[in-house]
Amino acid sequence: MISKKKIGKLVIKILWWLGITVIGIIGGTITTYHMVYSQKIYPKIFVGVVELSNLSIQEAENRLIKLIPKKPGIIELIFDDQSWSIDLKKLGLIYRPTATIQRAYILGRSEGLIKNLKTKWELWQKGKNLKIDFQINEEELEEKINLAISQVDEPPIVPTLELTKAGEIEIVPGKNGRLVEKENLRTILLANVGNLKFEKIEMPIKIVEVGISSEQLGKTQVRAGGLKDKKIKLKYEGFVKNLAGQELLDLMDFDGGWNEKKIASFSMTLAKSINRPTQNAVFQFSGGRVIEFKPALQGLKLDEAKATKSIKETLIRLEEDASPMGEILDEEAIKEPVVELTAEISEPKIKTEAVNDLGIKELLGKGESTFHGSIASREHNIALTAGKLNGILIAPGKTFSFNKALGDVSAATGFQQAYIIKEGRTVLGDGGGVCQASTTMFRAALNSGLLIIERHPHAYRVSYYEQNSPPGIDATVYEPSPDLKFKNDTPAHILIQTKVNTGSNYLAIEIYGTSDGRKATISNTRLWDQTAPPADLYVDDPTLAAGTIKQIDWKTWGAKAAFDWKVVRNGEVLQRRTFYSNYRPWQSVFLRGI
Repeated sequence: MISKKKIGKLVIKILWWLGITVIGIIGGTITTYHMVYSQKIYPKIFVGVVELSNLSIQEAENRLIKLIPKKPGIIELIFDDQSWSIDLKKLGLIYRPTATIQRAYILGRSEGLIKNLKTKWELWQKGKNLKIDFQINEEELEEKINLAISQVDEPPIVPTLELTKAGEIEIVPGKNGRLVEKENLRTILLANVGNLKFEKIEMPIKIVEVGISSEQLGKTQVRAGGLKDKKIKLKYEGFVKNLAGQELLDLMDFDGGWNEKKIASFSMTLAKSINRPTQNAVFQFSGGRVIEFKPALQGLKLDEAKATKSIKETLIRLEEDASPMGEILDEEAIKEPVVELTAEISEPKIKTEAVNDLGIKELLGKGESTFHGSIASREHNIALTAGKLNGILIAPGKTFSFNKALGDVSAATGFQQAYIIKEGRTVLGDGGGVCQASTTMFRAALNSGLLIIERHPHAYRVSYYEQNSPPGIDATVYEPSPDLKFKNDTPAHILIQTKVNTGSNYLAIEIYGTSDGRKATISNTRLWDQTAPPADLYVDDPTLAAGTIKQIDWKTWGAKAAFDWKVVRNGEVLQRRTFYSNYRPWQSVFLRGI
């Protein structure tokens, strides 16, 4: 019998020879594989539908070149029944077959022995599909994709609450949005270009849901019903804004609270009305007249974060009808709480008083008026008059005469014909619109507390002067009389500055000087003895096309008007006066082309 020891040695020898044989076979196979593919691309490598296996670099390149179109194709992006063509030639598409074949050839050859063997095994098992190398104008491609997306994307529309004219709260339904998955689309498009596929591409879409339930809508509608008649007053110095009605409801959130992002956006809008840059003073004096003037102005920057916080807290209190301490407020306080806004102040480096020795350092008073509906020649005359008044200096103790300051009013001095009131009638004459400036100057003098020497009301109520003011605060002038006169009874020179905008039909006259502490107040206008207007009046106007009708004046009732004016300084009454006006009734006036 053969001993177990001999059998064991025999088995070891057999296994050793088998191992040597297997290794030899594997080594031989690998060696043969490398010899066969030493100058060829390894098996199962494709570019698109083109197989490059077993081909030399040159053979593979020749095969690939045949498949590349001489003229780059057009790819269409599709959404529903819309399409957008992307002309690849116009995007500078250039294929690079040589670089592509080089990438195919080095697969399994460029990563070291072990990794190369692994790559070859994976190629044998799964194969590999490469895209053709190419270059394309990425910026123009992005522009084309964005153009298509802009016509497909629809942001979600959140339901809103609408306050109707009848005071009802209506729900405006929202709508789900859709967004093109841009990166996905771009990946598909570039892959198709690399695979020589010039087929239509359906744009990948993502639906964006609104996510607000009907229950949330119903509850918010009820909340809105309790808030529709309430308001918040926002104040910063002379700036006042009421947050009420639709604007207030728009800040509501559908989760039972208030939308802080919308409130912050509202605060940002407020900031545009309040913010201003610091302005250094400028004062240039020549020939007894100020030719350039800018008063020093503090810079203002609204504290938007604090405004947002205060508005939100006030909205919560408004809805709860309670103060921060929990006690019930009185009805008026509930209906109109006030938010005092705060702003960061930056001081100018150059103050007004530092650039002149005339004592001009601050705004004493301002007059404002609007002239919507004026004909072009009237607007021209208003701007011309404002320019002639701008920069006038009035020394202490001196009297300002409007007619003297303005000078000759005629075509020779640049004035155009427009409708004026003369001897109680509306007629065509040079300088129509001058009284817009005299009325605005009268208001500026009143608000500055200056001594009024002479003022005359118009014969009838003029609509322009009641667009932003109660009746009775107007002043008519006509050379040489009537005139508007006031005296500089302040301790320093005063300077007249005018601002006119014919685009927005706005005129302002400001008076600068040194305040001695006086404060002017104007009472509400009193009206009595009102009489109905006569029939409409039509005036032939050769400057209008035949048959054209244009209204330039509106019917007004006749009336007597009065307001009280008082100027007080340190408890002492400097001026106390009642200004009277006796307006005859007036008809609507129409221009008629002939």
